[in-house]
Amino acid sequence: MKKILGLVLAVCFVVVLMSFVAVAETPDRIEISFRVGDSILNINGEPVEVETPFVAGDGVTLVPLRVISEAFGAEVEWVGETRHIIITYRNVEITLQIENINAYVNEQRQTLLFAPQLRNNVTMVPLRFISENFGADVGWDADTRAITVVKDITDDTPADIEDILRRSNLPMAGDSFLGWSIRRTPDMELSFRRFDGRCNIFYLAGGDVIIDIDHFNNTDNETFAAIQATEMALARNYTLIGQNVRRTASGAEFVATQFRDRFDFVERRVFVRPNGQIVLITTVIDNSISASERDEFLTVVDTFDFVFREHETEDLSDVVNGMRLFDNRDLRVQFRLPAEWLEVHIPDRDNYFMFGNLYDEGVLAGASFEVVSIQGGDSAERWARETLESETRLYNPNTHTFSQLGTMRVGGSTATYFQKEGRLVDFEFISRSIFWEHEGYMYNLYITVQRRNDAMLQMIVDSVRFEAIDPNVVGAVIRAPIETGNAVFSSVRNTSLGFTMDVPATWLRRDNNSMFLDDRINLGVAVVELDSSVNIQDAREISENIARSPDVTLVRAVAELSRAELSSNALSGFMFEIRRQDAAGTTYAMYYVINSGNRAYLILATMSEHLNSEANRGTIARMVRSFVVN
Repeated sequence: MKKILGLVLAVCFVVVLMSFVAVAETPDRIEISFRVGDSILNINGEPVEVETPFVAGDGVTLVPLRVISEAFGAEVEWVGETRHIIITYRNVEITLQIENINAYVNEQRQTLLFAPQLRNNVTMVPLRFISENFGADVGWDADTRAITVVKDITDDTPADIEDILRRSNLPMAGDSFLGWSIRRTPDMELSFRRFDGRCNIFYLAGGDVIIDIDHFNNTDNETFAAIQATEMALARNYTLIGQNVRRTASGAEFVATQFRDRFDFVERRVFVRPNGQIVLITTVIDNSISASERDEFLTVVDTFDFVFREHETEDLSDVVNGMRLFDNRDLRVQFRLPAEWLEVHIPDRDNYFMFGNLYDEGVLAGASFEVVSIQGGDSAERWARETLESETRLYNPNTHTFSQLGTMRVGGSTATYFQKEGRLVDFEFISRSIFWEHEGYMYNLYITVQRRNDAMLQMIVDSVRFEAIDPNVVGAVIRAPIETGNAVFSSVRNTSLGFTMDVPATWLRRDNNSMFLDDRINLGVAVVELDSSVNIQDAREISENIARSPDVTLVRAVAELSRAELSSNALSGFMFEIRRQDAAGTTYAMYYVINSGNRAYLILATMSEHLNSEANRGTIARMVRSFVVN
């Protein structure tokens, strides 16, 4: 993948790539079959001798990377100095390294089941890696003990996306809700548009030119001068062409920065808008296009402005009466959401979606939607009951109240639901979690709104429409288990800091097993080694220093940990707790200082007010109680 292009288009959460390199033509379907321990792969019936696939110690099947990747039409590059492998496949760039369990897919880190290995100078990777990153299906024949890898090769060009721009002959295209427009050209195609309309990618000249229009909230209150400096700092990493400040026809000021590498010419235009938004227009033009042709394409970008003329502009917006349509054709479901709610990107999940406006007049509001298969006697009512039991246990009873399970109608079906009400900081909210079934699948729609906007909740529910899902398209989607009080813990060892601690198996592990996070509810625990052992007077001074901050209150004074709170008599320690209250809400932090001879550790657990429950405090206490110094 080209360096600039990956940088430019990552802002849309979906990377859309230009491919300027000719690759070998591939058939519509690739089928690869082999047996573990056999050095012959059959690729569409043709035998190919390869390095023999084998099973690693953890039961992971490793297969030769290059021959399978290239069969799918991917390009594979070996960087001998660092033992990196770079794979370019359509809209994906994958970077691997021999003996490194971390891989990077479009610059996002993934953890492999097993690190890539070199066998006779051939890179071997986990078979699951192939299936997940190339969209292939893996089958197992128990009778012949053969593994089959099947990949349907489809055309991923913009024609696969609904061509909104061909609906009329209007000279402009734009968004009436966000208030912008740009001149259309005969070959302009809308390649990608995000649900909330804040990212639009257009292809011109058959994909040799990309115009990407993005809207961002100016959450850091960046000034125009600061943006200008940041853009220049970015451009200096490439061949800088120039930077200047210009205005649109209506007088909107923007900074334009141009640079290139050996593949592409790039221009970035940034506007700092008075409505609290930053608008970025990125134009990427292949270097094979002449300078005069390039200037013609840039005149199209020159027509962009914050003006929407209804009678001459093709409206890309689907906002009606302040509501925007979510329409997923694979899951065959539709519903409307408030137009100001943004789509929250969930990587690698095509059965779960999130939307929201995190601070709508200071109030958390949003929705999530999930579809799973009905498996082994499961039901929507059971899913609802387990979710209610889990949330009742995990959330603070002083900030949340829960209803009993009830029934309601959604899209013509009977659904089970429960409602949650509460108050956080200075606002009140209502949440409703709704579960229903249809033709082999279960659905969950979870909505949170301000109490004063409770009518909005019912408007969303009333807009739900769905049809039977085609299992040949969606397949089986398994529901993740819900913890209802019997969490499984695993022993985690940190060799660099020299400790072992039991951690819930579902929690994420970060920074070489020194930080642990329940990402479902944002409950976190971190471990830090201190310079020396700590006595009770030291602990009191630490707590007093922290409590000097005007937004901090010491809610539990320093106290010695009892023998029952520690893993062994060889340890001693202290604990204190603070409460921090600011505009973002109330957070509790529990400080555990553990002494082991002349070594000492700090275990810091943090949770927000709404998670301040006996269950979560019990989880933290158990983690501390299991702490062992190696």
